[in-house]
Amino acid sequence: MSSRDKILKALRANRRPFEDVTPRPEAYLPVTRIADNTSQNDLIERFAAEARQRDTEVHVVPDTEAAIQTVLDIIGDDQSVLAWEDLPLPGLVEALAARTIKRTIPYARAETRITALEAAETVRVGISGADAGFATTGTLALVTSDAQGRIPSLLPPVHIALLRRDRIVPRMEDWFVEQGRAALQNSRSVALVTGPSTTGDIEQQSIRGVHGPGTVHVVVF
Repeated sequence: MSSRDKILKALRANRRPFEDVTPRPEAYLPVTRIADNTSQNDLIERFAAEARQRDTEVHVVPDTEAAIQTVLDIIGDDQSVLAWEDLPLPGLVEALAARTIKRTIPYARAETRITALEAAETVRVGISGADAGFATTGTLALVTSDAQGRIPSLLPPVHIALLRRDRIVPRMEDWFVEQGRAALQNSRSVALVTGPSTTGDIEQQSIRGVHGPGTVHVVVF
């Protein structure tokens, strides 16, 4: 008998573990709790509170004009930004152009990858949309596509996420039921962002900005 046959025989001889395990329930309770009748304004307040607890800077503004001004204030004197091609804030592209701020849409593909990343490395601010915000955790969902790349939300030290009020839902589960299933099926990846990039690998000390932005702004409009 070969070694392979001996191993397979030993595996087949053993009974299956956990034979007395409780059957899987038909439905699960959500990990995070929130009342079913919570209003959209209360969802926004909950999202902002949860995100701020995780060191995210949240700006809840009344309209698109205020949102554009908030973005310009964060950019400050910078003359270039990395951004999604498909930004959800109407008028922002024109406002950037009026301030002579160059909007670079990075395409890091194949033979141009190194050149694109080197050019993007010196830009301080990245701007993206957010496909959803989860009120109970302060988490953002960013769905990638050809017009919504990952670089603006990963490479620059400052990330500005533009989030429409109606895209804030109670929990991740609610988003999956309404939109998330299609997003997972149709996109290359979905990033869930909860606060700035943080790691505790180095001498058990929490350090920001090692694997991504050290500062995250969410503009809710």
